[in-house]
Amino acid sequence: MKHAIRILISSLLLLASNPPLGAQPALADLQRGVDWGVDHHYDQALALFTRLDQDHPHHPAPTFYRAAIYQSMMLDYETVTWRPLFYQDIEQTIHRARQLLSHQPQDPQAQFYAGAACAYKSAQLVRDGKYWPAWRAIDTALDYLNPLLRQDSSHCDALLGVGTYQYWRSYLTKSLSWLPFFPDRRREGIEKIVRVSECGQLSQSSAWSNLAWIYIREKNYAQAIAYAEKGLTAFPGSRFFLWPLAEAHFLDHNWAAAFSIYDTLLISTRAAEHNNGYNELVILWKMAQCAEQMGDLQGAETLYRETAECRVDAEMAKRAENKKQAAAKWLARHAGEMAESGS
Repeated sequence: MKHAIRILISSLLLLASNPPLGAQPALADLQRGVDWGVDHHYDQALALFTRLDQDHPHHPAPTFYRAAIYQSMMLDYETVTWRPLFYQDIEQTIHRARQLLSHQPQDPQAQFYAGAACAYKSAQLVRDGKYWPAWRAIDTALDYLNPLLRQDSSHCDALLGVGTYQYWRSYLTKSLSWLPFFPDRRREGIEKIVRVSECGQLSQSSAWSNLAWIYIREKNYAQAIAYAEKGLTAFPGSRFFLWPLAEAHFLDHNWAAAFSIYDTLLISTRAAEHNNGYNELVILWKMAQCAEQMGDLQGAETLYRETAECRVDAEMAKRAENKKQAAAKWLARHAGEMAESGS
């Protein structure tokens, strides 16, 4: 379930909208900031959205996108470092959107910002283990997004948010789909997101990422790979697309392809500005399994040893423990065999 939640968050992070009418940040500026975020140029994106916030202090867009950057950084680096800044900006976004709605109750973009901000808040609350507040927040998000879709069924960004919710809610409750309160709406959710991938302006990258992870869950690895590769064509080297591409190949037992992509991820992760060790450990763990499956036991030994010895900061130490222990057990189990082969 935690992995599904992470995917849901990862897909919400790249949501974007067409700017509302009136005094507003330029679409080109929003596009530039969103693209910088997908490409991991976080400092540039934050500086841009801070400037836009200063230029448009009552508009919800700058704080919305700045919150998205903070959450992208937390997911990319597997940390909670920027959590207070995220919540500060997301609450400010909700406040500004509601202020606009108090004057124009059916303004579509104010509805979108209010709904999308509540969805972001819900996703982070889930990640923080606060499930009941998270449920209230997503319920509020749908109170804004569903009426928006009734007004304009072609609103791409609202389609993305609602489609994402429909799919993952149905996925997480599919064992209860025989009950009237838990209908299986996965296909309906996927159709909405596919539509966004075709009609969105700033939201296409989010749709590609979301669909890549969804098709992994559906075990449709060819489609997952296709959407991840679309993302990498537009954003070469983006870890937001390298992760699902590697995972799809790994789960489809394409060991050589998975190994190569994880190796690219390892280089990128080690070169990143922040590295608490956890993502590096996961990549080493995956690469070790690929090497083992390809019959390269010496390579596997090296990678399992690196996994067991990988430095992980205190905030992620508990999550890293099971992989470190498994790597140590593999090394102990194969110690005699490897010593014999090396003699």
